[in-house]
Order: sequence, then C-alpha cells, then structure tokens
Amino acid sequence: MIKNYIKTAFRALIRHRSNSIVNIAGLMVGFAAFLLIFVVLQYEQSFDSFHTNANRIYRVVRIGKNPVNREYRTGVPFPVTQTLRTDFPQLTNATAIFGAGGVQVNVTAADGSTLKKFKEGNDLFIAEPQFFKMFDFSLAEGNIANALAEPNTALLTKEIASKYFGEWKTAIGRTLKIFGFPIKVTGILNNPPSNTDFPLGVVVSYATLAKNVDMNNWSNISDQNYCFVQLPSKHSQQQFEKLLARFVDKHIKPVNPNYDLFLQPLNEIHYDERYGNFNGRTFSKDLILALSLIGLFLLIIACVNFINLTTAQAMNRAREVGVRKVVGANRTQLMLQFLGETGITSLLALIGSLIIAFICLPSLNNLLEIHLSTSDLYSTSLVLIVFGALVLVTFLSGFYPALVLSGFDPVNVLKGTVSGDNKKGIFFRRGLVVFQFVIAQTLIIGTLIVASQMDYFRTADMGFNKKAIINAGIPDDSLSRTKIDLLRNELYNVPGIENISFSMFAPAEGGGWYTDLRTTNNKTNNPDMIVNMKGADTSYFRLYNLQLVAGRIYFPSDTIREFVVNETVVKNLGIQNPRSAIGKLINVNGKTCPIVGIVKDFHVNSLRDPINPVVMTTIKGAYGLANIKFNLNKAKTVIAAMENTWNKNFPDYVFEYSFLDQSIADYYKQENQLSQLYKIFSGIAI
Repeated sequence: MIKNYIKTAFRALIRHRSNSIVNIAGLMVGFAAFLLIFVVLQYEQSFDSFHTNANRIYRVVRIGKNPVNREYRTGVPFPVTQTLRTDFPQLTNATAIFGAGGVQVNVTAADGSTLKKFKEGNDLFIAEPQFFKMFDFSLAEGNIANALAEPNTALLTKEIASKYFGEWKTAIGRTLKIFGFPIKVTGILNNPPSNTDFPLGVVVSYATLAKNVDMNNWSNISDQNYCFVQLPSKHSQQQFEKLLARFVDKHIKPVNPNYDLFLQPLNEIHYDERYGNFNGRTFSKDLILALSLIGLFLLIIACVNFINLTTAQAMNRAREVGVRKVVGANRTQLMLQFLGETGITSLLALIGSLIIAFICLPSLNNLLEIHLSTSDLYSTSLVLIVFGALVLVTFLSGFYPALVLSGFDPVNVLKGTVSGDNKKGIFFRRGLVVFQFVIAQTLIIGTLIVASQMDYFRTADMGFNKKAIINAGIPDDSLSRTKIDLLRNELYNVPGIENISFSMFAPAEGGGWYTDLRTTNNKTNNPDMIVNMKGADTSYFRLYNLQLVAGRIYFPSDTIREFVVNETVVKNLGIQNPRSAIGKLINVNGKTCPIVGIVKDFHVNSLRDPINPVVMTTIKGAYGLANIKFNLNKAKTVIAAMENTWNKNFPDYVFEYSFLDQSIADYYKQENQLSQLYKIFSGIAI
C-alpha cells in the first residue's frame, strides 16, 4: 500500500511538474534559510559548553554601588584568587587568568637578538596552572602539571608556534621576548575550538606577572584580571554569593567599599554585553529569540505559499479525485495520497536546501566572521530540528490541500458542476494571505528599524572629530616614552600631517582608565562619582575639536596640576552654571587639583552607552598613543613616513596603526553583520 502511495505521488509530481517545481523551490528556499539561521544559533549557543564542568564554573565579577553610573566590571583585585582558595577550601578549584592583548612578541636568538617580531591581539593570556585543570584545553606536547609553574615560561598553540618557528614541534625550549622579558616555551597547546570566549594563542605563566605586580595589594585592580571558581556540586550560586558577601566585607570593604562581588555562570558570559569577554563579541538572548522567530516565519511563509498554490490548482485535479472515488477510494486514502505527495515535495525541497546551505555556508562565515563547517549541518540537535521541521511542513502544507481535494463530490465532478470556490475555502485562503501580509509587514518594519539604527551609528555626532585621524601605539617602556618630543618633531616634517597629539587614549577607546573623583568636603569612604580619566597633551583638544564651554585648557606640564572636566562631571557635582565650577578643587585618583575648564560632553564608548563623566589632565610619562590628523589625499605618504619613523626609533617593535573612524565603526561590527543577516532573511521572507 505504502509503495503504491509513493509511486502515485511521484507520478502526480511529474504530471504536474510546473506546479511541483514552484512548490519545491519555495519550500527549498524556506528550508535553506531556516537551516542557516539555526546552524548559526546552534553555534552561538555552544560557546564553552564543551568543558566537562561548564555548569559548575563561574566568573567572579564586580558591580559598583554608585547609583549615578553603576559599573559592571570583570576585573578583580589581584589577591582575590589566592585568598578565595585560602578562605574557602571547599571550592573545587579557583584560578586567575589575565587577558593581555596588544602585546609585542619577539622571537629571539641564543644571544638575545631579535629574529622575528609580532604583535598579538586578544590571544595572549597570563594564566595559572589551575586554569587548565578547570577548563578543557589540552596539551599536544609538554606536562600540564608544571608547564606554567615557573616564572618566565609560556605555552603556545600549534598555530602560533608554527607562525613563530615554522614547525610547532621545534618550539619547545625556544625563547621569546614578551613584556621585555625572556620567556621560555615549555609546552604546546592543541588549537582551541572556535566556539570559545578564550581565544588562546600564547599563555604566559601567572608567576611571571606575580614577579612584577604587587599581588597583596587589594587596591590593585585590572579589568583584564579575571577570576574563575568551580563550585562543588553541593553548593549553589546563591549559597556561595552569601559567602562572597562576607568575603568582601572582610577583605575589600576596608580598602574600597564602592563595589560588591558576584558570580556569573560560564554559560552566560557569551550573552552578557554588560561585562563582555576575552573574545570581544557577545550574542544576546534577545537576538537569539529574534532570529529564531525569523527562521520560523520563513518556514511558515513557505508552507502558506504551498497551500495557496496547491488549493489554487485544485480544480485541475478534481476529475482525478472523482475517478478515484468512483473506483472505490475513500477520503482517508485520498488524504494519505496527497499528504504523501506533500511529504515527497518537502523531502526533495529539504535535500535541495542542504545543497543551498552548503553553498552559502562560506559566505555566511565571511559575513559574520564565525567558523561554521559543513559538519555543523549534521549535528544531532540540528538533525532532530530538521526532522521535526520536515514533519511539521508536511502536515501544515499538506493537510488543508488534502482535505480540500479529497472532499470533492464524485458525481458533481463527473458532471462538471463542481466549484472550488466555497465560502469556507475562500475565507481560509484569504486569511492565509492576510497572515503572510502581517508577517511581511512586521519584517519590513523590523528591517527599517535596523537600517535606521545602523545609519544613526554611522552618522551620529560623538562630540569629537573622528575623521582623518590615525592612532599609533608607542611601545610601553620608559625609554620609548622619552622619545615623544623627538617623534613630534620628526612627524611634523612629513607632508600631509596637519596636527599631532600624544595621549593615553583616544576620546572613544571602548574602555580606558576609570577612577574615583572626590570633592574636598567629602569625608566618607564613598567617592562622589567614578570618572573616565584621560591623560593628553594640550594639542589633543584642537586635534579632536573638543569644544570648551567654560574656562580654558590646562597648561603644558609633565605632571598632573590642573583638570579639565566634561559637562556631566559638573552636573553630577550639582553645579548648574559651568562657569561656577572653574577653580573648584577635586581629588581624582589621589591628586587634588583645580578645575580650569569644562568641555562639551562626548562619548568615550559606543553610542549604546550613556555619556560618562570625564576628567582630563597631563600625564606625560603615561602617554602610549600618537594621534595624527592628516590630509586624506596623502594617506599613503603619511602612513609610510610614520612606519619609517617608528622602525627607526623602535626597531624591535611592530608598527601598528588604526584609523579612528574605522575603530569606532568596529564598535558596531556585530550589529552591522547581524543587520545584514536580518535584511537578507527578511528579504527572502518578503
């Protein structure tokens, strides 16, 4: 019987081949879009789920108590990890890892001379040996128990070792120069999977950091110094956070009462943009929901199209139905036949959609900068989803047409008096069209909102000039910092360079230095506010076109003597007239100096974030960034001259630069990528 149904279904598809092709094509596109969306969602939801103890691992985070600008930060004081081990021996594990991106790495010869030089991005870390007991990153060569036990040792991944030495197997025992120190390679890591927020490349021993940083200073905090704990099965997150509150009262509150420590589950890190992660990208759960709905809508629209096309052609098959009923076929048998045709159509569409997905996968990887492989299309979870979708599509697409076709009266059919335009059928099909229209309009509105948001990000005024500006890093050592005046003089002789400034950070840096601001009459332990601190020379204001509201900019100086603040600082101090703030003494990071100027507010992070209070001053010894305003028509000349200048003055360092407007655009890279994806799939649906 089943064999007969299949044969009949194939014959019907061939007999009505034009309709079959249209139906298969429509379902195929819907299936392909559905598959691609869900393979992306599956990838994003798999981050760091491969660790054996993932559901017991938590990141220790800190949340500020200041209600004016509450901070969500990842870094903890350096003594936290070891003290947690001491105070809570019931912890299964605790480990520290420091993300040290943007670090110079030199491959050195036996005599210490530089053979090759590299600039690592976000793949250079400093970690304790316990990190590899907590997380499942394996060694290809070396002993994990002692590979990072000593100072000045490091692990390299196979990929990085091959980049440095040509063949990774020759890397063990070789010497690198990192942070200006000789570092011995003691082990080789297998390359980490792409679905992790720990993009390991170079891992230096935490003991190296401990030699150069005060690990007992509870005021010593870096946002890159992460602490992870692994709770025993008998402890819940809520239970340990109660213990953590007492830990804060004992160790941190006497030094800094302005924040508390909490736990963040490992499986939440990839979705929480408040804290971010070492990978530099998050994927919100709202976005997962939105893309899931789009994928489902695409499938439903494909089903609706199938129903409308099939029922519209129902009269062409009325005589076939009449003959089958006359020779003894009942309604159930006819419905099974037509559902079988739909099932075969859906199966053929699914096969075609897999081919489309294979073809589109590389383009999707390039668009989203992710690493999906064809094997991701065969994962168990996706196979189950696809099977469920196939059954759902077959039923949704086939049931109503089968009901309509099998319901024809054979007598009226053979007399030629049957009509497919009954009121219920017309009402139902019109309802489907309205449903399609509502979905299409929803997606159009969503697409317009996304496009409008991206246009706003591109064109909105951030409060400073960002065009035709190059930022180039200065090596982080005292000798290099003494060459700032020499660099300035040499660069001003380059045709096309219009202005030069040296600073700690650009106006918008996606981070920066945050510290306390206190007024002189504040006798409490709590600061008046947390401010973004920017050290910069006096040329900085003109180069970035920062507008003075009142007062003046500070005078040139090698040390902190005066402050310029933004309007938000003045508002937070409760001062209505900016001119009234001139001369007011404030204490910032332990230095008490007068406010001599107020500049208009500007964004120090992305436009998604509120305006931060900003304090600016001169800290010449801390300048690590050259800001170059240049003529766009002479960009190549300027960059070449800058590279020559850097190579002459810093021969052991890699010259690295960026265009400020592009760096700011990168804040919204993920939104831009996902908006493109949204437009593509919404376009398919429409």
